[in-house]
Amino acid sequence: MFADRIIMFGKRFEGRLDPVLLSGALDYIVYNEESLAFEVLCDHICEYDILITSEEYDEAIRLVEDIGFDLREGPFKYLLSLRK
Repeated sequence: MFADRIIMFGKRFEGRLDPVLLSGALDYIVYNEESLAFEVLCDHICEYDILITSEEYDEAIRLVEDIGFDLREGPFKYLLSLRK
């Protein structure tokens, strides 16, 4: 349901996030774990202080809301501080 959007979001971090971490996060999609893939991807972005554009932030927030995550929890609450 969200796989294509998560993959497109993840591809935006090629060259900024370690390729092993990026592919590892996106691999969860193959096992129908889309929400886990997105959460792990966001966790890596936050853990490694990867700066994100306003557009990337907006897409992340849309995914958070559409998937049903709580923006006040997990790695999602730290995304705003990484916005350029």
